[in-house]
Amino acid sequence: MSGGTADMDVTHMRRLFEAHREAEAARDIDGILRTFVDDCFLETKSLGLRSQGRDAVRAAYAQQYFVAFPDLAPEDEGIAFGDDVVAVWGRLRGTSRGDWLGVPPGGGSFDVAFANVVPFRDGLMAGETIYFDLATLCEQAGIPLDAVRAAAAQRRAAR
Repeated sequence: MSGGTADMDVTHMRRLFEAHREAEAARDIDGILRTFVDDCFLETKSLGLRSQGRDAVRAAYAQQYFVAFPDLAPEDEGIAFGDDVVAVWGRLRGTSRGDWLGVPPGGGSFDVAFANVVPFRDGLMAGETIYFDLATLCEQAGIPLDAVRAAAAQRRAAR
């Protein structure tokens, strides 16, 4: 998966991804965005949603994830490196405390497996594709799965 530049070395990709995780933990959206290329993306496969560009990615963090799950915390358990790509997996934990895609919070905590695929380009992260079990997250968090799926479908249709 080449981004048109020479392959990045593993050390640089690891450091940049760690800086990204630190910015996420600090809820530092500007810090998160500094790890991405200008035309970055954030794709959540289980919702079928893709935010494209800095403004859309900023909004996804600020208006969705950090509001809906203020204590959202990925715990990385493994990492693998390829040519200009990192795959990370582990546990995603959080508590439903705010609206998620317009669906009211359920108040429950969740602990689900996740995987992220992060391509790199021009020395930065091109974006992030996130995989997790939406049904299990919703069940544990007390959020109605059908309502989240319907809200995601409305967002997809609006684009």
